[in-house]
Amino acid sequence: MKILVAHDGSPKADKALDTAADIAGKFGGSVVIVNVVPDLCLSSEEIGPEGCALVSRSLTDEADGAMRKVKARLAETGLVAELVIKDGRPADAILDAADEADVDLIVIGSTGKHGALRMLMGSVSSRVAEYSTRSVLIVK
Repeated sequence: MKILVAHDGSPKADKALDTAADIAGKFGGSVVIVNVVPDLCLSSEEIGPEGCALVSRSLTDEADGAMRKVKARLAETGLVAELVIKDGRPADAILDAADEADVDLIVIGSTGKHGALRMLMGSVSSRVAEYSTRSVLIVK
């Protein structure tokens, strides 16, 4: 069994990671962790290209930090996982990563770190569950 975990550094994502690690451990599965750097520059006219680049760099640094923590957390369990960072709309990037890795299950927290995105695009976990052709486990 191959499991993809969507992780954004939030406490719910940590719970999703723990759940996926438990499932993988019990069934001899493997884990792919994906972190998506969202595009929050909806209009570069407002802050200019330099401002958008700064926002993007900051979010990428945040994603790198979250993935380092994930790697350390998994090292404690003895589970080795593939770590992936993608750019774009979170739900779409998660679904793309699931297809690319050909996973059997997607595990995602019920809420994430970027609350502003929820207002603009709806719940990422809801969109993943709605549009995925794979099984999705939403962890509360």
